[in-house]
Amino acid sequence: MPRVRKGTGVREHDLLARAKVLRESVDPLLPRRTRDCPPERFDRLRAELEAVREDRDDQKRLDRATHWGESLARSYAGLLKYYLDPQTPAVVSFPLPDGEVSYASLARAPRESEVAVQQSDEPARLLLGYVDWARKGYHFFATRKTLWCTGKSPNPPDEFRAERVADLPYRLIEDPAKHLFLCPHLQGNEPRPFLEVGWPGATTAFRVCRRCAKAERHLLSSLSDGAAVPDPIEEFPVGAEWNVRCQGGPECVHARLPELPRAIRKRYELGRLSDAQLLDAYADELRPRIEGTDRPTFVAGGVCYGSNSAAFLEALDATAIERRAVGRALEEVGGYFEVDEPSASRALERLWPEHAEVIVRTIVSDPAEARRWIDEARGAPGRVAEILKRAQRRSEERQVLDELPRYRRLAREAAWVDRIARDYRTHGSSSAERAILQSLPQEGKERGLAFGLLSAIGRGTAHGWQFSKTEQEFGSALADRARSTLAAPAERYHAALDALLQAAGVADWGEREPAGESTGA
Repeated sequence: MPRVRKGTGVREHDLLARAKVLRESVDPLLPRRTRDCPPERFDRLRAELEAVREDRDDQKRLDRATHWGESLARSYAGLLKYYLDPQTPAVVSFPLPDGEVSYASLARAPRESEVAVQQSDEPARLLLGYVDWARKGYHFFATRKTLWCTGKSPNPPDEFRAERVADLPYRLIEDPAKHLFLCPHLQGNEPRPFLEVGWPGATTAFRVCRRCAKAERHLLSSLSDGAAVPDPIEEFPVGAEWNVRCQGGPECVHARLPELPRAIRKRYELGRLSDAQLLDAYADELRPRIEGTDRPTFVAGGVCYGSNSAAFLEALDATAIERRAVGRALEEVGGYFEVDEPSASRALERLWPEHAEVIVRTIVSDPAEARRWIDEARGAPGRVAEILKRAQRRSEERQVLDELPRYRRLAREAAWVDRIARDYRTHGSSSAERAILQSLPQEGKERGLAFGLLSAIGRGTAHGWQFSKTEQEFGSALADRARSTLAAPAERYHAALDALLQAAGVADWGEREPAGESTGA
């Protein structure tokens, strides 16, 4: 309901100042017309306003004029009458989309025309006086400086279009060839759901994807603000697209998605939904239909690969281990599967809750170890891919070690060399180098063996200062055999190790376990 209050001194002063301006000319009450706007009706309005202005010093005639004729003329007569007898008026306020507006009740006229006359120096307020004209087919556009009328033509003045584009609530990039303004993601041709607000009169449309859309923004209002047109729905049509790049063929669920429901569009047009809320509501409508498909459908980053799991896996840019794990888990997925980004880690995170055992078993065969990895991943959400890589490395290390022979009753020197050789085979030369230096004894044959192993991996010279001349000579003589021990295939490892130890003078160095026994070295 409108609220009534007594006018303040400032209000009275403003009214008198505006009345004084309008006593001199009716031009501030009339829009600027483009060539498309016919003059006849505006000529009649000007004549009626001029007739009121001629009576600007006749209070009785002005009082009669506040009751009859065009609504703008009635409000104009009321303001001129107030100038002659400035008694404190009642001030009424009412809400508009851009805030509350107030006016003095000075004539028997609609509140919109009262505001238009009393605040005619603001084009957006003067526009209110022509809303009824817009309903009858005229187009009005209020810029910061001017109210324009284009008549029956929906084409806005260049000035108005430029202001609307400059005041957009998003950073949009114009694509003149396509007559579109696009957010950066859509400009980059990323397949993302988007909201579109068209503007046929300006021969363009504006698109914002879900990632850019904000909960506090309303693109339609930003574009239509300052425009009074016959049919806002036709002048600024609203739509939305799921925008999946579908490779699944005509039978794919994405090939027959419904348009934006009318109820959702209507709520948006009434300002009850923001840009983000509209897209979320549309998603809520579509997802049961999409995810309910019985046909295997794989989607990554807005691209649908249909039932082609190989193409889907290729798009994830997966490592060999990730590809194997995701591929095996997808065999358990019967219908729709989507990740928002083409990333193997995102796919693993999505699959993990229901397919953890399947994923880990593609890497770890031992049930107890597999369970340990599963428990660790559940305690570290978002790190599934990293944990799987560690499990893969551990599994590969275990496989390398299992292929090597096992020993018992090893001599001290033999146990030390065997440990370094196994470290080299599972973790590489840098790890073996650290292990040698960290376990280097103060004396004994291990020091000569150590220099031989360091020389075998090309690091003897770098660490020569830690060895005596005799140890270096002894180790250099063992370097070739040490190199063979580190690099020999698993089936020749025992012979290579024996040759190295015999050359080092460690004759009775240990026993090899029979195949099948599990006692460690």
